[in-house]
Amino acid sequence: MITLVILDFDDTITDNRLLDFKAFETPCKNLGISPPSVKMISSSRKKGLLARDIMQKHLRKIKKSYLLSDFLSKRDTFLSDSKSMYHLQLKKHIIPVLVLLKRKKIKCILCSARKNKQMVKSFLKYSKIDNYFFTTYFMHDVGFVIDNIVRSNRILIKTSLLKQIIKDEHIDPQRILYVGNSSEDFEAATRLKISFVYMENHYLNKELGLDLNRVDSMFDLKQKIQSLVLK
Repeated sequence: MITLVILDFDDTITDNRLLDFKAFETPCKNLGISPPSVKMISSSRKKGLLARDIMQKHLRKIKKSYLLSDFLSKRDTFLSDSKSMYHLQLKKHIIPVLVLLKRKKIKCILCSARKNKQMVKSFLKYSKIDNYFFTTYFMHDVGFVIDNIVRSNRILIKTSLLKQIIKDEHIDPQRILYVGNSSEDFEAATRLKISFVYMENHYLNKELGLDLNRVDSMFDLKQKIQSLVLK
């Protein structure tokens, strides 16, 4: 029986589409150039392209390739500003999932590969969902800070976070359900023999090559959790 649910943050409980577009638009405005279109960004993200790749292609098209370094610097500045979090949105129907976990007295823990712990905590409080989480785990909580853009690093971060939660909670991994939205999340859970549910994302690239336990919405996730709790 599942007694602990771990939720990933970005693009699992949040919808990052607006934030992602603003992270292209704002730096471009500061540089005095037009940003990539929403359509281009969306189609590129579905192919798994990183911001650097998307902007490199765009700058080449408008013959401003020399601005790539400046763009990336301004993008980092924008995303590091706490005000950027106001462009994040919660996934629809996340509240009923959190209410279910609380009603069933199942611990709910949030984990994230983000470097800025305080920004996420501020977003949870601003969104009035902070009280639903027993605790939160971030990179700093496992004693290191590394580049979370690199795939192998993301796997290391998520595996380390899950290990730390298992240790702190003194819990059998088979009693944990981890909900994430990437192959890195899946790999980390698989290494530790933790049940994993993949939250489909209609904005990012789909992990079609993996045999995943998939849900398409928070409504589906709620049903999945109910079935697992009743086992």
